[in-house]
Amino acid sequence: MLLIISSCNTGNKTADPFVATNFDAFDASLGNRLAMYNDTLSQHVVRPKTGNPALYIDFSSGINNAFNEPAIKGMMTACFNTILASKFDVYKLGSNKVTPMNVANSTELGQQVSDPKQYLDIWAPIQSAVDEIVDGNNDALLITDFEEWQSNVEVTNTAFLKIPFSKWLTKGNSIHFFVADYKEGPIAKHLYFTVFSQGRPDASSLISKLLPKLSPSTLQFDLSDQAYRLRTDYPSVKSGGIFYDVNAKSETARNVLDLKESYLNGLKDGHPFEFYPLGLDWKTISELHTSYTSQNQFNNFFRKLFIDMSNQDSYVFGNFEVKVSDVTTDFENFAKYDEAKKHHPKLAKGNNGEAKLADNEDNPIALGCYNADGKLKEEWIYKRQSPANLNEVFSLNKALFDNTKASGLKNIELGIVFHPKFDLKNIPNPEGLMKVDLVLTSAAANLSNAKLAKFQWVNAKNKPNIALSESIKNTLTELAPTGKIVYSYYIKTQATN
Repeated sequence: MLLIISSCNTGNKTADPFVATNFDAFDASLGNRLAMYNDTLSQHVVRPKTGNPALYIDFSSGINNAFNEPAIKGMMTACFNTILASKFDVYKLGSNKVTPMNVANSTELGQQVSDPKQYLDIWAPIQSAVDEIVDGNNDALLITDFEEWQSNVEVTNTAFLKIPFSKWLTKGNSIHFFVADYKEGPIAKHLYFTVFSQGRPDASSLISKLLPKLSPSTLQFDLSDQAYRLRTDYPSVKSGGIFYDVNAKSETARNVLDLKESYLNGLKDGHPFEFYPLGLDWKTISELHTSYTSQNQFNNFFRKLFIDMSNQDSYVFGNFEVKVSDVTTDFENFAKYDEAKKHHPKLAKGNNGEAKLADNEDNPIALGCYNADGKLKEEWIYKRQSPANLNEVFSLNKALFDNTKASGLKNIELGIVFHPKFDLKNIPNPEGLMKVDLVLTSAAANLSNAKLAKFQWVNAKNKPNIALSESIKNTLTELAPTGKIVYSYYIKTQATN
C-alpha cells in the first residue's frame, strides 16, 4: 500500500515534524485513538448531551379534555413526577408561542395543566417546538395531539415534520411515540407522549425512565433507523470473539492468535466496534487456519456477536455482508490531525499588531503544522481518504446467520469466516490496520405497519388529517439504512518475520 505523508510546509518540502518527534500512531494510545477514529467514520456521530432535558406541553383549547381522562391524567402525573425529580426545562405551547414555564415542582405543573383558563386558543406551534427540540442536544418529552395550524389553516396533508424528524434521526437519535386514545365529544382523537431520545438510550435516558410509566396504557411506536440491538456473548471480558482453542490445556495455549491486553470492546460503552491487537503475523495466522481447518476448527474468525432485529416498527431488516479494507493511511492522517490539535503554538504580536508565532515557540509540531495566526494548516485538517478495499479475505457466515434467524429475530448471530478464496496475497499490506465491517445490505421501510393508522385521524370537519403519518412515512423512506455499517472490527497484527 502507498503511504502518503504530507509535508507541513507550504513552501519547500522539509522534514515531517511527526517523524522528527518519533510520533507513532500505533503506540500505547492506539485503542483510544481508534475509538475517536471510529466515531468520526460513523454515520451516526452522537455528541455528548448539553443543556437540560425538556418537557413541552400542548395548551391548545380542547386538549384539556384528554388531560382529564383518568388513564391519561395518571400517565401525565407519573411523567411529571419522574421528570421534575431532576433539573428540567418546561415549556408551554399556546397562542403561537413556545413559552418557558416557571414551575418549581410537579404539583405546580399539575395545577396549571388542570386549570381550564390556561387553554386560550387552538394555536399550539407544534412545528416550532419540534424544531427547538431537534436543534438542541438533549432528551425531551412532547405531549401533544399534533394538530398543527399555520396561517389560521389546519395542516392536514403536508408532511410538516419530515425535515425535523429526519434531522433528529440523522444525528444518531430516535423518537418514541406513546399513543393514547380519547374522545373530544363524538370525535375520536389521539394524544401522543413523544420522547425524543438523544443517542443510544441507557439507564439515565429519559426513555428508560418513562417507558414503564407509559407503555402499559399506550401503543408504542419507535421511529429509528437503528432500532436493532447488538450484544456480545464472549467467554471473558478480555477474550473477544476471535477463535480460541477450547481443547488446549492453558490460557496461553487457548489464546491461539495471541490477543493482547490492549484489546478493546467499544460496545460496552455504546460504540459498535472492537480492536484486536494480535501478536502474530498474517502468515502465521494463515498457517494456523490451514492446520485447524483439517480439525474442523478456525473457519470462523469472529463469533458470538448477536443482533436483535425484532423491532420492526420502522424497518424490516434484511441481510448483511462483510467488507474489508486497509485503513492504515487514513487512520495515520487522522492520528496526526488529532495529535496536532494538542500542540497549539504560543502566539505573540508582531511590530504592527499582527498575530505571529512566539519567538520562544520550539515545538516542532506547533511550528510545522500551524500558520502564523495560530490556525491549523489546511493540509493537516483531517479529510477522510477512501480506504483500499481488500477482496476475498473474509465473508459472512451465511449459514449461521440464516439458521439463527430462522429461530427468531431476537438472537441472530453474526459470524465472520475466512473467504473461500482467502490467500495471503489478498492482504498486500500485512502490517497495516485492517477494518472489517458488517454492512446492512437491505432495510425496507415498514410502511404497511398497522401501527401507522394511529398517526392519522378525521377532524371535526370530517376531513382526514394525515400530516403526522406522512411525516413519519417520508422520514422512513428517506433514511432507509441500506448500506449502513452496523459493526466494525479493527485488526492489527505483528510484522512478518
